[in-house]
Amino acid sequence: MPANLDRSSDESNDFIDLFQNGALGLHFVGPDGVILNANQAELDLLGYTRAEYIGHHISEFHVDASVIEDILKRLSRKEILKNYEARLRAKDGSIKHVLITSNVLWRQDDFIHTRCFTRDITDRKKVEEQQERLICELERTRETLEDKIQELEDFHDAVVNRELKMIELEKEVKQLRAENRRLAEDLQEARNLRT
Repeated sequence: MPANLDRSSDESNDFIDLFQNGALGLHFVGPDGVILNANQAELDLLGYTRAEYIGHHISEFHVDASVIEDILKRLSRKEILKNYEARLRAKDGSIKHVLITSNVLWRQDDFIHTRCFTRDITDRKKVEEQQERLICELERTRETLEDKIQELEDFHDAVVNRELKMIELEKEVKQLRAENRRLAEDLQEARNLRT
């Protein structure tokens, strides 16, 4: 057997192994949207058996119909998708957030099948959602604090204004008392002069 034939056979086996056992989800979809093949990583990601996945329309597994319609339209226009965000429904009902990188195998102008790589980003999305919730909570807390600060400033202004008024009133009372004493003294002096 020629050496290059052995090498070609080894390479084919390597590619088959890469497809079947690769760590990244991979599936082929025909021009009609039906899943033609999928590797074990893809099946494990979603929890389906080969029979439950292969031969079914890809839209059955997408949560958002508009997303899969857009993906298929773009691919049919010979676009290459890189890190296209989508949500897939797993067998257990959970939602998997994924990034899809895909292109189409074309023969002349015939759409043969897609080559879709699916990367699970569910954990990352959960962290992002948690961060977003924390940011919203912090924003609400900041707004509440601003309201409280304004209330305290208004209270402070009211107390300070009251204190200032009290100080002014005390000055006026002292002035009135002083004038009253002078008047009393003047009155006493006037009485003394009469006598």
